[in-house]
Amino acid sequence: FFKQKTAYEIRNCDWSSDVCSSDLVATRIFNPLSEISGAAAQIAEGDLSTRLQEGDDPDLDQLVASFNDMTNALQQRIERDARFASDVSHELRSPLMTLTGSAAVLEKRRDEMPERAQVALDLLTADIRRFKQLVEDLLEISRFDIGAVELDKDEVLVTEFVRQALHAANRERVEVPIIHGPESEDLIALLDKRRIAQVIRNLSENADKYAGGVTQARIVRLPDNGLRIDLEDEGPGVPEEERTLIFERFARGSEGGRRGSSTGVGLGLSLVTEHLGLHDGSIRVADRIDRLQGARFVLELPGVVVDE
Repeated sequence: FFKQKTAYEIRNCDWSSDVCSSDLVATRIFNPLSEISGAAAQIAEGDLSTRLQEGDDPDLDQLVASFNDMTNALQQRIERDARFASDVSHELRSPLMTLTGSAAVLEKRRDEMPERAQVALDLLTADIRRFKQLVEDLLEISRFDIGAVELDKDEVLVTEFVRQALHAANRERVEVPIIHGPESEDLIALLDKRRIAQVIRNLSENADKYAGGVTQARIVRLPDNGLRIDLEDEGPGVPEEERTLIFERFARGSEGGRRGSSTGVGLGLSLVTEHLGLHDGSIRVADRIDRLQGARFVLELPGVVVDE
């Protein structure tokens, strides 16, 4: 790991010699620290397999061993937490199916119920629906955490795919206008249809909750066969300081907080980043192009366009 002069040699160096100059000693000491810093940065980016190799310096080897022990403990903790979330989610599916079936039976007799019972049934059905979505999101998140996800790519006609995905996600089934240039009219891309459709659904549901729904979509072909999909709304927008925060797990921002926890738990947008990350893609929030009130969620997918 370290090919530099050892700490013992530095302590016993002949300081009258050029070999023991201060610059050389500093280099011998700080190069190993630079490598440790680089390894820590890799771990911070999610590469928990990063380890340091021991060398021939007993003083530094102790630091290397402590660093590797810390990384092992961190990796084990994250894997244990991921398995716990997955196990709990699986255990919740059975009672959830029972609740869903029971609510469906009650729904068939809804017209025979008194008004107060109908209101209670509506509340129960809505909560079961949210509970079901939470369990599904937790299962999906746990799969990402343990690396049990794979892409299943197919060629799609982008404009029609986005139109159908928005239509399926829109509760009111309102047709959302899609803007695209001539170069994007018959654009074909290689995507995991289920995952990108879920990305669009999650963003559409987020817009329904906080911004009155998606009002416009835009498709743009980028250089190097990249694809950009914009989804715009006419809501209050997203403050600058929250434009990164809202994509973190269990974060909903100030608007979500004002509306209360009943509107969601903040997993939808974090799943968006995970699905796009599998495509080496990204998402960000920007102002609308026309500068009017609202938000623009920008999806970028590099290298997915198929040349005809």
